[in-house]
Amino acid sequence: MKLLTMLETRLGRLPRFLVAGGGATLIHWLTMWALVQWGVDARTATAVGAGIGLVVNYIAQHRFTFESDLAHGVAFPRYLAGAALGWVLNLVAFSALIGAGAGIVWSQGIATAVVALANFLFAQRFVFHEAPDETPE
Repeated sequence: MKLLTMLETRLGRLPRFLVAGGGATLIHWLTMWALVQWGVDARTATAVGAGIGLVVNYIAQHRFTFESDLAHGVAFPRYLAGAALGWVLNLVAFSALIGAGAGIVWSQGIATAVVALANFLFAQRFVFHEAPDETPE
């Protein structure tokens, strides 16, 4: 029974992870769109949007998805490490797929799915993982 409860808990977080990430992506795109409408260069606009999306995603994952009690001084640097690893994984997966002859849209779609799964596992097992209390009773 304990195994079933553990599986339900883990699977239950995946939809929250995807909703939080999707919301952060939407904020990224809306920020970028608004800045471009105001005459900001598209590269600058997407960089600003991505930064805002990153912070929004961190807060959503910390509070909504993982309901973490970790201090931000611990969790946020871990989150940034995960974001950097995700960026590298995206580039590697996309490049490998393009090199294998896949089209741009398919390559990015598959790379995005791989990165999302890797980010979820990394966040669950490292970024927001809280060590069990090991104080003797």
